[in-house]
Amino acid sequence: MKRNIIIGCLVAITLTFTACDNYLDLVPKGKAVLNQTSDYLGLLEDMYGYPINDEWYLCGEHAPAYVEQIKNYANPLMSVCFFWDEDFDRPPYMTTTGSADLYFICYNKIAKYNIIIQNIGDAEGSKSDKTEGIAQAKILRAYNYFLLINTYAKPYDPATAAQERGIILRDEFSLEEEGVQKTIADAYALIQKDIEDALPALPHKALNTFRPDKSFGYAIKAKVHLFKREFDQALDASLNCLKEAEGEGNHKLWDMNVEYQSGLTQFKAANPAFSNMPNTMFEYGMPFYSAFRAMGSMMYFEHPYEAPENLYYQHGMNYMSPQAALIRKPVLDLFDKKTDLRYTFSLGTTSNGPATAEPGCTMFNNMFLHWNCGGVKLSEAYLMAAECYARKGDKDNAMKYVNDLRKNRLIKTYYADLTAADATEAMKIVREERKRELLFTTNGFFDMRRFCTEFNETLTREFDGNTYTLKPTSHLLTFPFPVAAMQNSNLIQNSK
Repeated sequence: MKRNIIIGCLVAITLTFTACDNYLDLVPKGKAVLNQTSDYLGLLEDMYGYPINDEWYLCGEHAPAYVEQIKNYANPLMSVCFFWDEDFDRPPYMTTTGSADLYFICYNKIAKYNIIIQNIGDAEGSKSDKTEGIAQAKILRAYNYFLLINTYAKPYDPATAAQERGIILRDEFSLEEEGVQKTIADAYALIQKDIEDALPALPHKALNTFRPDKSFGYAIKAKVHLFKREFDQALDASLNCLKEAEGEGNHKLWDMNVEYQSGLTQFKAANPAFSNMPNTMFEYGMPFYSAFRAMGSMMYFEHPYEAPENLYYQHGMNYMSPQAALIRKPVLDLFDKKTDLRYTFSLGTTSNGPATAEPGCTMFNNMFLHWNCGGVKLSEAYLMAAECYARKGDKDNAMKYVNDLRKNRLIKTYYADLTAADATEAMKIVREERKRELLFTTNGFFDMRRFCTEFNETLTREFDGNTYTLKPTSHLLTFPFPVAAMQNSNLIQNSK
């Protein structure tokens, strides 16, 4: 097979959306020549991330910064998501929005992974690097198809997945062949095949956090089983993820107490007037909390890309996301503001957002916390294990994994294990912890979809004296395909 792969029009898209420009040698314009194995492996790294935003309004995490604009539908899709407006026709507005861009970004990534899978074997380089590269490309292809099927198709239901329309699936790169829209079951079959093919050859430790490793592979395997309601397999995969991650994967949970205590020490040293004050004086609700929190968000409370908790890092809308996003009061109320360091580190700077915003909201304010909006953290594997145990009726193990996470999130002097009276209560605790821990990722929206569908839950939302309702059968749980995708394919809309 030829080494010089002519990518054609894909090159322009790739140069727009990835940070891998140095891996594309354009000779001449419109062609990309990839000779070395390292050239192909470089295509794995994509720091652009995923433009997640409308989903946060839909699932109730994001508050509007301008109430009048959201009431007036200045940004129609955002307003539809916030008000759960089923009467509004969304497809014509799926143009230059985050929920439209996500579609093309995922398929752009998939095209690159297909190029790697098809052609890296003929590049110059070691066989082991090629095998690893194919595995990493397959697990990332699976991940992107997972994002697509859970955004643009109905939530998975084992009774109907084989009949419901899904998305276009491509397991080879081609500029000539038109994509074919397959069923939801077909999409999950390809996703699971890619995962199983990839897992044996994924490295224990990737070159960097923007490339996937074996821990990430097990996490995605667990997540796919969980969304398919295959709870025994999901539990096995989540436990394998934890074993791999905390063994050869060199991952570990982020103990936020380390930065917190270090921050207190540094703050007192820099401000001698505070040096002899007890630590309680700097906690939420106390006189010097605001001063300490403001300084901490700029100097002490950091979480880098390469933090061991990140199994695979991907940005959200941009590299700062979710910096400056506004969190709705019902979400804020899930946090114990005095003891939960997630609140202290990122949410607790001000009591309210700007005057134009929804009352009671607070701004996410710490640009030094790299949140991993579009990737996967080790903490998610803990919560998947906890959920599986709760579903199996094992409340004690469910609470063990929840508490293992909480020990790393709460101020140690206040920490106490949570207990559950039964598996039902354990499941409730797990779901609430997911809302806290996985805030401003894809999980709030995805959890909303799967729980509404599985448990036939009708949701309500209060705003400005009105109550809004979302039924489990609502088409709003599925985003329409973008206008450009409909114009250039034989797609049939899955939503409206």
